[in-house]
Amino acid sequence: MKACVIQPPYSMDLSLSDAYFAKKLEMMDACDPSMDLIVLPEYSDVPCAALTREDNIACSEKYRLLLLEKAAETARRCHAVLFVNAYDLTPTGYRNTTYAFDRSGTVVGKYYKKHLPPSEQFTVALDSDYTFEPSVPYVLTIDGIRYAFLTCYDFYFYEAFAAIARENVDIIIGCSLQRSDTHEALEIMGRFLAYNTNAYVVRASVSLDGSPDICGSSMIVTPTGKMLVNMKSRVGLETAEFDPHEKYYKPAGFGGKPAPHYEYIEFGRHGWQYRPGGFAIVPGDRFMKYPRVRSVGGYGIPENPMAAIGAAVGLGVHEIQADLCCTHDGVLVLQSDASVRLEDILTKFSCHTILVLHLHTDGQSSGEEILPRLHALLHRYDCLGHCRFACDDPALLEQWTVLYPEIPADDRRVMYADTEAEARAALESGAEVIVTENVPEMMALTEGYRK
Repeated sequence: MKACVIQPPYSMDLSLSDAYFAKKLEMMDACDPSMDLIVLPEYSDVPCAALTREDNIACSEKYRLLLLEKAAETARRCHAVLFVNAYDLTPTGYRNTTYAFDRSGTVVGKYYKKHLPPSEQFTVALDSDYTFEPSVPYVLTIDGIRYAFLTCYDFYFYEAFAAIARENVDIIIGCSLQRSDTHEALEIMGRFLAYNTNAYVVRASVSLDGSPDICGSSMIVTPTGKMLVNMKSRVGLETAEFDPHEKYYKPAGFGGKPAPHYEYIEFGRHGWQYRPGGFAIVPGDRFMKYPRVRSVGGYGIPENPMAAIGAAVGLGVHEIQADLCCTHDGVLVLQSDASVRLEDILTKFSCHTILVLHLHTDGQSSGEEILPRLHALLHRYDCLGHCRFACDDPALLEQWTVLYPEIPADDRRVMYADTEAEARAALESGAEVIVTENVPEMMALTEGYRK
């Protein structure tokens, strides 16, 4: 693959916008069919600094359509994949958007910036409601290559790198307008990102007038952290060639087999110490002690399963049992209330407790479809280490253990206890899990037996 980063000039003088936008179009005209990937900076439809909302929107309305038409034409002419950042007017307002054009010049994806600095959120008043919702990395596959995205301020949130790494992407596209960090700092961030995600970083920014050592630094970085391109303050376009599928593998500790850096780190990650969610995150299944209290009841609110689960989590229950079935259209729901999807539970409570997922098939062995769907949901919500699996169909249970051995089957010896006497008898017998609705009392009772 031959990748090209375009670094146009940029000025704090808004009156130069026409001339600077024209230079940007000239640079796109300089691209040629030898290129497979072309990346332009953030806010390419605002060619010079606009300090008010009105000026930002006015620039975008003046240049955006011309920019996107030129981007589509360039992608077609060069037969290249092209990424450019500009405003996008959505039903809920303007958004900072990276547009993805395929080789035919068709928009095949849009990435909305996930972290908005105060200037975007308050001064320009971009739509930001979506940034407060749970999300996963946006990944786009084009011609067999998996792309992930970070836009300018996104680069600073290192805690997001682990989530991107888990998606096994090939290239991270970075459209940027960072105007305060030094070239050295920007290089450190780019190399750190590439090494941690085992992906190539292709980042395009702007060259700020009169600033020899800040801003700019459009770059192409390999998974080893090697800088193939760092434009620093140079204006123009530069290219590098690499194989996007060639990754970096190192020994995973003494005597360990080769692995990408993020897998080596993931093996020993103690996510409950530092992942988003803070103290709500509990140790995973392989770390949590026995015996445990498992919730299967309604806590006086059986009409609302989500509230019941929330009550159990709030009381600190070790495990939640969710009895699941699959609807005709393939959605996994609670057996007791089909209006509650497994995804609803994961959205609110993933990693806040151990989920014991009991799949009821009613004798229908459709695991070829159900099991991968269930596993995909657990992966999506980073819950693979916080669950166990049970099934009323022994054949499906066996199939699960073969396909997904990292998630144990729920074969623990369970004893039910609703009173203190029953609980003590269960504990003395060596039962590993106590299933009860009297959570506060049972939680206190089990502490002396846990190991």
